[in-house]
Amino acid sequence: PPASPFINLYRYCSAAKRSGIPYVNFGDIEQGFREAYKETSEKYPCFGGSAMTSKDWWKICVRRSFELAGQAVPSDQFDRLFQRIYSLFGSPRIYEAFEDVIPFLTWAKRRGIVVGVVSNSDERYVDGVLPMLDIAPDLDFMIVSKKVGFEKPKPDIFKAAITSARQFPGLQDLRPEQVLHIGDNYIKDYCGATDFGFRGLLMDRYADFQLDDLKAKSVPVVHDFLDVVESISYAKYHNGQFVV
Repeated sequence: PPASPFINLYRYCSAAKRSGIPYVNFGDIEQGFREAYKETSEKYPCFGGSAMTSKDWWKICVRRSFELAGQAVPSDQFDRLFQRIYSLFGSPRIYEAFEDVIPFLTWAKRRGIVVGVVSNSDERYVDGVLPMLDIAPDLDFMIVSKKVGFEKPKPDIFKAAITSARQFPGLQDLRPEQVLHIGDNYIKDYCGATDFGFRGLLMDRYADFQLDDLKAKSVPVVHDFLDVVESISYAKYHNGQFVV
């Protein structure tokens, strides 16, 4: 699912208008949010971890986004604005699953492949977003940085993932090289996972990467989950490896 916080930022502008702020430039709020998200993440990692609620973390980030966009919103007005934004981004109107996700999960389950999610996100991703998209029932475990206190590319979050996978029958001795991690961020996903010892695939749905550079680094790139199925099938056929 497109769960990136940078998607649907135009909703910030419409929420501002409905909260009585007459005009917010989309370009300003987009740049403001990018800077605020980075700033808040550095100051309060893992969405605040155990030090604050996710809602408080997002309130800081959203307020700072508007400040950096040149909009100092009064407190009473900001409370209404933030509640609109926070509620909206916890609703099904914002998210949709790529059409190949559920067929892939069905394919994996039929073959006894254990599948989990490892995400730099808060608990709403696993408690709300994935269930709303009907993805959660087909997942065997879900790891989010808010709950474990570590973010990709740190090895601790990948350790949490393999620890969860080892709880399933027959996987008590699961080795890192038997785990396949699929993600769309070269540093956080591919490098983080492979440095830990997992095998990795870099998802490039939108042709965002310079493929020649990745090819020179021997980085395997897939464009959808059909490519992932082919990659898993090839690996199992040629290497006899069980893939999680």
